[in-house]
Amino acid sequence: MKTPRGAPVLRIGLIALLALSGCALSGCAPEGTAASLAAEEFHRDVVKSDMTAACSLLQSKTREETARSGDAGSCEGQLEKAQFTDPGKLLSTEQYGRNAFVEFEHDTVFLAASDAGWKITGAGCTPNGEEAPYTCEVGGK
Repeated sequence: MKTPRGAPVLRIGLIALLALSGCALSGCAPEGTAASLAAEEFHRDVVKSDMTAACSLLQSKTREETARSGDAGSCEGQLEKAQFTDPGKLLSTEQYGRNAFVEFEHDTVFLAASDAGWKITGAGCTPNGEEAPYTCEVGGK
């Protein structure tokens, strides 16, 4: 019996599909995913002092809370006052359904999926203990 001409390609495609579905079911996501790219873009915008672009990456509720959270009166003003440090190297990205967690050497960013892509719900987050696991410069509530 002869093997169909496309069988090796089909077999490789099936193996790749199974590997990807296993990763999706386990909640892992490789570096370079849309969530990690959004987190990296947020930090690039903050470093460039492009707070309008950085605010556009925040989930709408987080953007509104950020604008109301202090005396600056706007999301952009509050981001300028926030104490963001260099996040360092991207360590990992974990995705759980419509939520993601991007860990850098010196920062943790929380995101939620939306129709417009991944939006940040918490940034500038550092571990804080068990009662309130993270303290965030922006969002994270």
